[in-house]
Amino acid sequence: METYPLALALFDFVPVTLFLVGAFFLVRIALQMHGSSCGRMAMAGSFLVFLGGFLKATWKLLYTTNVADLRWMSEVQFALVALGFLALLVSVILMAKGRQSPAVLLLGIAPWKIPLLVIMTLSSMGAQGILAYLSFRRRVPLAAAGFIVAFLCLVAMGSMASSEQTIAKQWIEETINTIGQMGFLLGTILLDRNVRQSGCE
Repeated sequence: METYPLALALFDFVPVTLFLVGAFFLVRIALQMHGSSCGRMAMAGSFLVFLGGFLKATWKLLYTTNVADLRWMSEVQFALVALGFLALLVSVILMAKGRQSPAVLLLGIAPWKIPLLVIMTLSSMGAQGILAYLSFRRRVPLAAAGFIVAFLCLVAMGSMASSEQTIAKQWIEETINTIGQMGFLLGTILLDRNVRQSGCE
């Protein structure tokens, strides 16, 4: 396995942190637009996505500094992030529908990485797309632009996932991921400001 430079291992924490800050605003939006049940779902989903990314970044840092090779910290990311984005997708669907009774979502999760990667990608792209739609509907085009950037970065990262993972390639992927999380953060901040100023509708 190719050795990661310390700078790349540390850079892994940047998109994770950006997501966490953006998720704070997303949870606040969910609470204001659809109440506590939707807010709790958004919070749970955000926590799972953050935890998955944080564990992977921590594994890379420990591996790079020759402290330990706790590979499970990287592998568990697929399950945590897939379930987290699925919960976020449900919460933003509820937000888009307005104050209606939330439906119970029962989905079976297939055995391992490929199905989880599909769920993670589709759910995260769906969540970003609906957030962009909400922003356009509420006339916050800059927030929509942020979510569209995040969506496009997800598409770009998905297209790179199947090829060989060189150090240079991982720098590119982490840069794209960071730009995407910056778009998500910008979108959530602006949408949250709009919801607080003008109300849920």
